[in-house]
Amino acid sequence: MSREDFYDSPLGAAYSAYMERPRFSRAIGGLIWGGDTGAYYESMAAVGEVPAGGTIVDCPCGAGPALRALRPDAGVRYVAADLSPAMLRRARERAASRGLDQIEFVRAEAGELPLEDSSADLFLSYWGLHCFPNPRAAIDEIGRVLRPGGHLVGASFVRGPRLRQRIMLRPNRGDFGPMCTEPELLEWLAAARLTPTKKGRSGLYMFFEARADGGEGSAELGEDQAHADI
Repeated sequence: MSREDFYDSPLGAAYSAYMERPRFSRAIGGLIWGGDTGAYYESMAAVGEVPAGGTIVDCPCGAGPALRALRPDAGVRYVAADLSPAMLRRARERAASRGLDQIEFVRAEAGELPLEDSSADLFLSYWGLHCFPNPRAAIDEIGRVLRPGGHLVGASFVRGPRLRQRIMLRPNRGDFGPMCTEPELLEWLAAARLTPTKKGRSGLYMFFEARADGGEGSAELGEDQAHADI
């Protein structure tokens, strides 16, 4: 089953439904993936920090769970991009139910976004890197799109040596792409001139934030930040 077909299937609909509900997401995440998605929902607060006139890119937007953090009166440009027509349809429905009319929905590859260089203030990269056929290209595209000082907030599964990782995360199986390890992700961020400011692990999840060169932050994370199990 292709990725597009997956998200138009009953399983894809179930995934969309539970990701919109933090209580269920945290319960399912703990049971299956051994992690807590709480940090994911908390990180959405970055949406409310973008000033009027700013631009937010949400890719992949999925069914629009991050829209919970967007106010109807927020004077920002919000670009919601995804390759799955089913996910874009659900995101449009969610936006309509929340009275959000400032959103641009775009069907696009994560590595080829129809956006100008240095045009975004905030880039949300939630739960897509482990699915993409070329995750490094997606990181490079984030680096291209973010303005100097722009903020990246993301979450992804990452491969690693732990038993649960080896058993549960099978590259190029099902909905998974080649995926990456934590060191590979940090290397790609650096190559894209994105300076990590925060990262943490919970089970098979990795949560991370970075600033495009020209902003505040340091590549040398403190020990607690670098290895925290959020």
